[in-house]
Amino acid sequence: MAAWRSASERNTPRLRRRLASLAKKPLLDFARCLEIQRPYLGPVKGYYTEWTPLTDRPGLFPEDLDTSDPWQFRNVLVR
Repeated sequence: MAAWRSASERNTPRLRRRLASLAKKPLLDFARCLEIQRPYLGPVKGYYTEWTPLTDRPGLFPEDLDTSDPWQFRNVLVR
């Protein structure tokens, strides 16, 4: 690559697209990843429960919670 001459040359849309394409990561084959991880994970099971992010909340500090819909992101976010 040629040496940069000015800040305006670094901020051109063409160059930004070119640099962004270099930063893209290839898609991972999740099936292959699980195949490798499975011996270490052991049996993976899923269960239906009545748990929500508001269940057993300690309530030590005042929080901005949305009790009408427990699955809102602000109810899961820990600050």
